[in-house]
Amino acid sequence: MPDARTHAAAHVLRAHDEAVRGTAVRRQFGDVWVVLVSGEPHEAVRTARSIGDSPGYLRVFRLLEGEILVHQDGRADSAGGPQIICCDTTRAYRLHLPLSFRLVEVLLPHRHLGLPPADTAKLTATSWCGRKGAGALLSQLLYGLDEHGTEIHSAVDRVGGTLAGLTAAVLADRLRHLAAEDEIARHDRMLHIQEYIRGRLADPDLTPHAVAEQHNVSLRYLQRIFQEHGTSPARWIRDERLSRCRAELRDPHLDHLPVGLIGERAGLYQASHFSRLFRERYGVTPRGYRTMREPADTF
Repeated sequence: MPDARTHAAAHVLRAHDEAVRGTAVRRQFGDVWVVLVSGEPHEAVRTARSIGDSPGYLRVFRLLEGEILVHQDGRADSAGGPQIICCDTTRAYRLHLPLSFRLVEVLLPHRHLGLPPADTAKLTATSWCGRKGAGALLSQLLYGLDEHGTEIHSAVDRVGGTLAGLTAAVLADRLRHLAAEDEIARHDRMLHIQEYIRGRLADPDLTPHAVAEQHNVSLRYLQRIFQEHGTSPARWIRDERLSRCRAELRDPHLDHLPVGLIGERAGLYQASHFSRLFRERYGVTPRGYRTMREPADTF
């Protein structure tokens, strides 16, 4: 069998050319690999260039100490303790281990899982509960491999098959609930992103790329969730800025502010650009909109 360690290799990023110290003990159970790893804080990146035509493996992590953050498929999530998290070697990913750590890693060929890479993309960079159901069984099995993995000398193929079968069962259970979970997660994430944007409209550096980076998602994923609402991140930011300006132009308590400053307060810093966008949106210039406002009632 091809060596999974080679096909799953990622480039370790070193700070200031310092070496990253650690140990790795590997054990092969049939064509399933188990790796017990300890080391210092670091990041590891697998780029699209390094993938080539190598066979695909799912890398499943169970932390014994420390924490791991996985970036893949437009998502980022962290795991520690009994939680389980995975990434797929057929696509680029980034692993961040911010603390000294110990972990158990399992490398499973796709054929053992009965899942094509397109389906694993729904599961990567998302932590799973390791305290109940099949997830707890898998978490405990991985924990036990740290203590007893080197003591297993017979029936290693069966151990690998059991490990792969249990992992496949956990993944299948995750997939059954994924549609509802994913819909809820996207809705919650969209609300957080919109709140973040509204709070920073005056920032000239507020761009879709900056928003995606702040929320640990890819630009493509950000565009996709806005597309579900019939818009794009850039258009939504622009419309929120214009809506903020219209509300302030209608407010008699802000009549002392020049029209240009109203635009700047919402991140539209060029008066001519602000005027053009406002007219395209509302059919009238900002100054014209303010003069059209009905006078406030007096008491």
